[in-house]
Amino acid sequence: HHHARLIFIFLVETGFHHVGQTGLKLLTSGDPPTSAS
Repeated sequence: HHHARLIFIFLVETGFHHVGQTGLKLLTSGDPPTSAS
């Protein structure tokens, strides 16, 4: 199950990174989200 744990951690880290990028875009643009992914 070691590989599954690595994949999980990878997905979590990339997920948080994506959310962070989206948050920064929303803060800098000041516009409401146009699409929910």
